[in-house]
Amino acid sequence: MADYAAFYFAPRSPMMSAIDNGKVPEYEDGIDPLVYFVTDVDRLVALGLSVVFTDRNAVLDFARFSNDLAELDSLVDWTLMRGRYWFNTIQEPDRRERRMAECLVHGAVPWDAFSELVVRNDARRDEAVAALRAVGASISVRVASDWYF
Repeated sequence: MADYAAFYFAPRSPMMSAIDNGKVPEYEDGIDPLVYFVTDVDRLVALGLSVVFTDRNAVLDFARFSNDLAELDSLVDWTLMRGRYWFNTIQEPDRRERRMAECLVHGAVPWDAFSELVVRNDARRDEAVAALRAVGASISVRVASDWYF
């Protein structure tokens, strides 16, 4: 797995929740500085990248993996992904791990795979735009505070 770059399918991920709640002791800066690098499966495939999808957190022994695009809709619970809440319930005790479905890309993801960056607020947008300008890069930077907790 070390050769794969991981992308969660949806914002407001369980990892972001853990960061927001101070449960990641190695990182103490909160969620405000975090930036989403946005791409989509079609774009990754069009670039010829090797992708693998999971139905849940890829670290779990019973996670299902596939590189077949035709299986994507059967692997990912899109209703859960679009929902605001993803905590486990009595009816669905595995909601949280399914919310962690991943798209893994072998090796590195090139810059042109990304369609935009998403940040939490205007100040972070201004910082991102300035940082991009400083290195001669250009990409849309959008504020989407609802992607954060």
